[in-house]
Amino acid sequence: MEIAPARRAARLLGQLRPAVSPSRVSPAAVCTNSRCYAARQPNGLQLPFSKVLIANRGEIAVRVARACQEEGLATVGIYAEEDKGSLHVQRVQEAIRVTSKNPGPIAPYLDVQSVVEAAKQTKAQAVHPGYGFLSESAEFAAACEAAGIIFIGPRPETIALLGDKVRARELAMSSNVPVLKGSPFLDSYQDARDFLAREGLPLPIIFKAAFGGGGRGMRLVRQDGELNEAFERCTSEAKTAFGNGSVFLEEFLDDARHIEVQVLADGQGGCAHLYERDCSVQLRNQKVVEVAPARIHPGLRARITDCAVRLLLNCNYRGVGTVEFMVAGGLDDPDARFVFMEVNPRIQVEHTITEEATDVDIVKTQLGIASGKKLEDLGLPGGPGHAASTLRGFAIQARVSLAPGGGSEVSAYSEPSGDGIRVDAALYAGGKPSMHYDPLVGKLICYAPGEGDEAFQSCRERTIAALDSYVIDGVNTNKVLLRGILHHPEFIQNEVLLSFMARHGPTLAGGPGTASSSQASKPATLKRQELSVSSPLEATVVQSCVQEGQEVEEGQLLVLLSAMKLETEVRSPHAGKVLSVSAVANQTVSAGQDLVVLDALVPEDGEGAAAETAAMASASRVRLVGSAMADATSVWYGKEDGVKPCQGPTSSSIRLPAPRHSDETFLKRKAHHTALLDELNKRLEVVYAGGGETAVEQHHARGKALPRERIKAILDPGTDFLEFSALAANDLYDGMAHSAGIVTGVGLVHGKEVLFVANDATVKGGTYYPMTVSKHLRAQQIARENNLPCVYLVDSGGAYLPLQDEVFPGRLHFGRIFYNQAQMSRRGLPQISAVLGSCTAGGAYVPAMSDENIIVKGNGTIFLGGPPLVKASTGEVVSAEELGGADVHTSKSGVADHYAENEPQALAICREVLAHVGEPTHPKHPEVEPESPLFDPNDLLGIVPEDNSKALEVREIIARIVDGSRFHEFKHRFGTTLVCGFAHIHGYPIGIVANNGILFGESAQKGAHFVQLCGQRRIPLLFLQNITGFMVGKAYENGGIARDGAKMVNAVACVDVPKITVIVAGSHGAGNYGMCGRAFDPRFLFMWPNARIGVMGGSQAAEVLATVKQAQLKRQDKPEMTDQQFLDWA
Repeated sequence: MEIAPARRAARLLGQLRPAVSPSRVSPAAVCTNSRCYAARQPNGLQLPFSKVLIANRGEIAVRVARACQEEGLATVGIYAEEDKGSLHVQRVQEAIRVTSKNPGPIAPYLDVQSVVEAAKQTKAQAVHPGYGFLSESAEFAAACEAAGIIFIGPRPETIALLGDKVRARELAMSSNVPVLKGSPFLDSYQDARDFLAREGLPLPIIFKAAFGGGGRGMRLVRQDGELNEAFERCTSEAKTAFGNGSVFLEEFLDDARHIEVQVLADGQGGCAHLYERDCSVQLRNQKVVEVAPARIHPGLRARITDCAVRLLLNCNYRGVGTVEFMVAGGLDDPDARFVFMEVNPRIQVEHTITEEATDVDIVKTQLGIASGKKLEDLGLPGGPGHAASTLRGFAIQARVSLAPGGGSEVSAYSEPSGDGIRVDAALYAGGKPSMHYDPLVGKLICYAPGEGDEAFQSCRERTIAALDSYVIDGVNTNKVLLRGILHHPEFIQNEVLLSFMARHGPTLAGGPGTASSSQASKPATLKRQELSVSSPLEATVVQSCVQEGQEVEEGQLLVLLSAMKLETEVRSPHAGKVLSVSAVANQTVSAGQDLVVLDALVPEDGEGAAAETAAMASASRVRLVGSAMADATSVWYGKEDGVKPCQGPTSSSIRLPAPRHSDETFLKRKAHHTALLDELNKRLEVVYAGGGETAVEQHHARGKALPRERIKAILDPGTDFLEFSALAANDLYDGMAHSAGIVTGVGLVHGKEVLFVANDATVKGGTYYPMTVSKHLRAQQIARENNLPCVYLVDSGGAYLPLQDEVFPGRLHFGRIFYNQAQMSRRGLPQISAVLGSCTAGGAYVPAMSDENIIVKGNGTIFLGGPPLVKASTGEVVSAEELGGADVHTSKSGVADHYAENEPQALAICREVLAHVGEPTHPKHPEVEPESPLFDPNDLLGIVPEDNSKALEVREIIARIVDGSRFHEFKHRFGTTLVCGFAHIHGYPIGIVANNGILFGESAQKGAHFVQLCGQRRIPLLFLQNITGFMVGKAYENGGIARDGAKMVNAVACVDVPKITVIVAGSHGAGNYGMCGRAFDPRFLFMWPNARIGVMGGSQAAEVLATVKQAQLKRQDKPEMTDQQFLDWA
């Protein structure tokens, strides 16, 4: 669930997505929410072995154990001493420790003799190697066979052949499979130099481990000076990972794709493929996100899969294996160049998505082949050019890995569940994943049925929702990185190359792991110091939450205060011991009055400043942003804004305590806000249904799509639509005018932002209610302010006649639409109309005043007076088509420019027209490269109070919306109830004005100063509102609060830079004006689901009304009302 509206506002892209509900599971139940493998292939393979040793660890060991147990096989696991707490040890029926004479926690898993001895000791009749470790060891396979143990994999000689990358290349060439130019084994970097000189092979090249895979033992060399170090590092990594340091080099294809084919072979002439996977999202040669099948041209697929099957047939392969290729050029090109990389003679980490896309259980297929069965015996057809199954949809795997800097124990763990969601993991609450091994701790696999882009986008959105609800607390993971990848336009639009992560990594990453690693460097030296904690304002003490002698942690709640019906939490600035407590419940305290005295542990002098300086230094990097990101965010700036660029992100990151996801308050708040979101989504479902089932059926029967369907057909595939005011007219007009009968918003077409105005003819024939007019005018205002081309999808009967007195005569009524069109034309803003239905009376001026328009044969009509009016006025009898149809206006009147046979063609023409409207006229500005926030925005569901009277630390919000969570705070020690500062959002500079409740005179002075600074520097402003108003009371009135507040209100009104406002809780009184409420013209205004706007809060209003009424009764010598009488009166 995306819940950072301020961050999204800066891009104008995004839509609300329902969250996947997590299911709490116990350690014993981990990984049981995967889809049923038994449903893919029947149990009862009648295998010649009954006990299998799994020579691996982690999630793959758990996966293999599950498949074996479903087939009735007993399972044996192995573990190193350092790994005895891992889940795979618990998920087998028998576990045995393996050792090695070589040091280190990995060595036991690589010790052939120890593992074979473990199989013999436990009387295992077969061994499954999983992936990694000994899975590609010909020595291990041979040792198993020599001991009379079935090796569930290829024959030893096949592993030796394919494991020798040089011989594998020769096999490929003899099989007529294209390869890259490469070297034999290299003994030194000088051998590499000699080979390059002899063959005339230019850089870049890549060193590869001759024995191994999985992305390890690979080093790219782009410059001559890198050869020596790259050779040494590649050799060292190959030796560590595979026990063999032999390497060779190959030419390197820049800007290529990684496509691999899953192949099944029975070693008896049967060989078939299970299609391909796109594994191009890689970080340092390690796969991060994979897709099956690839979005690839059928002709290119046939060429690649044929090569894969032919190569493995030529070596009489037995088992499952993966043939990897690099593809140069677009996947939509049937003639694209591709070259063989290597064969992985084992199961792959990403076998999961092939299982989901084809419904074939690959692990059970391994068991069947190892038992001597043919593919046809397993229900899998074989042979060159054959697929062993049919495709049934798309699947995506996101690899969840540990990130440095976090804790050592998983404090809370919950996997997402639901249709099309699978998790293969080896985690549980209380578990302590080891950093000695591969950091991969979980694989999130999501599936969606169907084909084409719609099915893929459905799968992608399901993966995002599931990732957001995948809870792994206590340790750092790469979830923020994964989310960034899944949202990236290149991933969405099937444009990811192997250089993707190198180009965009800093933009995508920067999640919790980065935060922790930067903060967990050198621990500060602490000293004890007596410290007084005082009240930040005049208030009433609600509760003292600590006692004398109590030990407290940094950030622990000490005292709860209340002022102006808003609770303020006073928390401990440091850990320490409570020496005294002077705060007493119901006592009024003044600003600065001591509440609690601590014996606190504080950093030695200078260490805090030094740490902050170091953080700023480490963050000081400036980069250019790719044009795609610039295009996606450029709508923020109008052509006359003249926004000046500011320096790159040199500010330090906001330091906040990690949210406690298992905390009762967090869970309560999350449940509350999740319920609100569910309610919102239910209301939106009703809105999206338009005028009801009957009206929609009749609409579709005429060959017409709903307005949101029409917009989607024009947008760039896979991009989002930011809809405005979807709940407009809610409960008005008898509750039947959903969205006010019109859909407005911004989306991307050919990479450019476009504003849409689309009538909904299922709602009273698309006629204009008063609220419809307001919404149309507001959309035009957004187009003018942000310099956007405008598309009108016209299907309207004009003004709603029963309310014509509220629609027609006024300055801001129906006629203003056409006035705005004329003004937009004068300013050179492109306007395109597609007449998809009726366009009557004054509405006929919408297409007539557009730059270009399209009209649909049969459905589209344009006329000032329809057939009934013509007959009444002139006596002429004429049909709608004769009066103003497509043929008339494209061949006779010339009112319309483009003739469409049907609606899909009209929308296609509209998209084509938009390709030629030119680039936006506002200037491009230098920006810094965008980054994801360090803190997860979804945590706000559990951080924002469910009660608006509870205070919220607004830095919690800032940290979750700004790039890298970096924020340069302005006057942080003055006017502390208002937080001001500079940051970047999506690479663009931004000034933030955010309040923590009440505004005092000092806060207003600070706010006015900061707003004026932003105006002077031409930096846009983001206001985060949680305001009960300006402080009241004798002392504050005497201090000139009205004057100070007026200065801030004046500054906000006069600043001429773009403004966006987000209301998180309450927005009341003059505070609404000072924090840029609707009257002060923010470009956009977003509201948190429980936000409220009013002159004052409900309880304050009730008290004021009660006081006034009781005073009135007293003047009349009448008895005061009881509480019940007051409620009845109110």
